[in-house]
Amino acid sequence: MIRSLLPVIEVVDNFPYAPSSQSYVPFHLTLADFQHGLPPLGLLRQDVLREMQTVRGIWEFEESTGRPDETGDFHSEVICVHFKDELVKKGKEGISKAMAEVVGRWREEGKFPGPLAGWRNELYTIYASPKSSDLGFNSSSTPLMLGPGTFKNVAFNLERAACALFGLATFGVHMTAYEGEGWDMKVWVPRRSKTKATWPGRLDNSVAGGITAGSTPIETMIKECDEEASLPEEFVKKRLQNCGVATYFYITDDGFLQPEVEYIYDLPLPPSTSPEYIKPKPHDDEVESFALLTIPELIEALHSGDMKPNCGLIYVDFLIRHGLITPENEPNFLEISWRMRRTLQVAMPGI
Repeated sequence: MIRSLLPVIEVVDNFPYAPSSQSYVPFHLTLADFQHGLPPLGLLRQDVLREMQTVRGIWEFEESTGRPDETGDFHSEVICVHFKDELVKKGKEGISKAMAEVVGRWREEGKFPGPLAGWRNELYTIYASPKSSDLGFNSSSTPLMLGPGTFKNVAFNLERAACALFGLATFGVHMTAYEGEGWDMKVWVPRRSKTKATWPGRLDNSVAGGITAGSTPIETMIKECDEEASLPEEFVKKRLQNCGVATYFYITDDGFLQPEVEYIYDLPLPPSTSPEYIKPKPHDDEVESFALLTIPELIEALHSGDMKPNCGLIYVDFLIRHGLITPENEPNFLEISWRMRRTLQVAMPGI
């Protein structure tokens, strides 16, 4: 029996399934969204909430009287944060500008150094519930759009490194390039550059990247294949296979919330004897090297603790989809399966 891979999942899906309602405060686009029970933009830690309360002109803080203390006095508590109506009326551009100014100032002042130290100068798309009446797009004529960056329920854009401050969902693409079939399969596993802002020197998925504002999953995947692995666009388009999504809710080492959605792809490579054979190799400065691992070597790497946590989850999903991890050889098969498809309970792309 294979040693259980559940610890690989627990490392990355580590947000409690019944968090204390007093620990995190919902962050909404508008008060009406909160009152109507719509999913929030994100969830706020108490220290972030306190810092937000020092900023004027952006947010409103809805309070409720709490339980009486031993003296009989009632103490108010914040139960919801939302943007001021006048800022919402300025649309996503106005909100994006206001948010950029705040997080930029926090960075300059050295606040929240954990997440903001990984500043990328990349914008991510932040979504409100598609049912929000304040997005101004809800109508039967709204066309069907596919993928983050093309959906219309965009609330604002925000610097990638700042998303975890507000517990906002982020989106990425992860691809596994492999050769062969079954237990004879071999997988291309890169090692991240030691200069990477996050998880330097760790093992990674064959190709992966975040979906920046305005981009779709497939556009991002094709771009990353070239930039990280020197895989030509036409070769990738011909062989790339969409394999669904993985979702998990991660708490960073310094306690910030990061609900994530990863679009998953496989790239089966032709045999090494084929004239079409191409193997991944570093192109930019994000990847140090690639190694071709057997399945037992990949499983050992998953147990080693040397892998970027969310990449481990993607490889476990790969092994399950290819019939290598089964209910017969994995004692925690059910829990692993549903924890890779978790409902995140924050706003998602929609129409």
